[in-house]
Amino acid sequence: MARRKKRSALTKYLFVSIFLVSFIVLFLIYFIDILPKNYFMILFGLFMTINIIFTSLLFSRNNVVSGFGKFFSAVYMVLMIIASIYELNTIDFLKKIGNSEYLTINYKVIVLNSSDYNDIKNIKGEKLGILNSYPEETLTKLGKKVTTPYYKSNNYTQLVDKLLDKSLKAILLEESAIEILKEEDTDFNKKIKVLYEFSIDIKQKSIKDKANITKEPFNIYISGIDTYGSVNSVSRSDVNILMTINPTDGKIILTWIPRDYYVKLSNVNEYDKLTHAGIYGVETSVNTIENLLDIDINYYMKLNFSSLTKTVDTIGGITVDSKYAFTSQDGYKYTKGKNTLDGKKALSFVRERKNLPNGDKSRGENQLLVLSAIIDKASSKSIISKYNSFLKTLKQSFVTNLSNKEITDFIKYQIDKDIKWDIVNVTLDGTDGYEYTYSYSKNKLYVMVPDQDTITHAKDVINEQFNK
Repeated sequence: MARRKKRSALTKYLFVSIFLVSFIVLFLIYFIDILPKNYFMILFGLFMTINIIFTSLLFSRNNVVSGFGKFFSAVYMVLMIIASIYELNTIDFLKKIGNSEYLTINYKVIVLNSSDYNDIKNIKGEKLGILNSYPEETLTKLGKKVTTPYYKSNNYTQLVDKLLDKSLKAILLEESAIEILKEEDTDFNKKIKVLYEFSIDIKQKSIKDKANITKEPFNIYISGIDTYGSVNSVSRSDVNILMTINPTDGKIILTWIPRDYYVKLSNVNEYDKLTHAGIYGVETSVNTIENLLDIDINYYMKLNFSSLTKTVDTIGGITVDSKYAFTSQDGYKYTKGKNTLDGKKALSFVRERKNLPNGDKSRGENQLLVLSAIIDKASSKSIISKYNSFLKTLKQSFVTNLSNKEITDFIKYQIDKDIKWDIVNVTLDGTDGYEYTYSYSKNKLYVMVPDQDTITHAKDVINEQFNK
């Protein structure tokens, strides 16, 4: 009698539990809002049918049938718990993705390598070279660490000259400016040492050209910054790709713009390399490209080197069809034709230019190949087994101004229509040249002077999607 009551209690427990976990999973799916209504109703009907079948098995008077019911009910509950974990991870991802309201600016107080100073406190009372453009928050934060008078300038190259001729004992520079200096003077890093590093977060301007992303074409600017670590950091935009998506035709146009393109920066109306636009914020890059191509950019997505390696590794690697056989400066070898890449090999593949026949243009082609391969892999069914780790990687890997609702609406649209995307690659070209730039006015730098024919071609290809 006691055993029968125990079995009866277990049956009732399983009966209540399978309905409870089913409704929890269904509620979370409804809350996430990534399934079209017809799919959700089908799923709801399927769950209820399974629950009714399990209920009939559980309450069967046949002990063998009832035993099967208990076993399958227990398995079903485990699967529903796993499903709810996936759903909770999705909710967490959607809550944290696109945290781009603030921009992180990294600063360094530097002195000559030959200096006796080894601590930030050593410069107390000395004049510190700074730029007039530094926000008040920068000096406030530094002032909490050391009290010092300032020598102000409008040009950071002037500050560097005064440091090198010892007119100033120390200067404060943004990390992005130091990277430019290191690129133009390979020995610069040997000439200086860092006394102190700190960061500030400033609110950045928003881009408001929204679109109905399931019903009309839209443009996304993809910026790949040349740093590891926080993707919110200010840095040069080494990768500049415009993604034009036409959801009704299933068309994606990837337009690659050379990092050294000689363009007029929107924030100062002065000519500079496109890569330098990134140090003034993503909105400067967006507005500059809008002016270049005479288009509207609706959204942006910003990622860095860490983003690429983690994303490629998380999705299990990618395969690219290289146009050339080459060895990168990192020592990785690539064959002409199919190459399977992990995160590190993918990063080396997109960064290499010196050992490619057409330099930066060939690098741009490789960047488009990798981006296309990531899109293909991430939209394939094989990603399901890596779903949780993929979401975790994405959450930490990029920022965007796409809203949660826009992301979920697009996912629903993709599920409903099952679009097989046709990806077309377009590259802008130009001629080699040397010009003064706004961000480094001391000497002429290498630039790529835009080829207007390739710009016109890109405009035509992009505008074709909007004029259909």
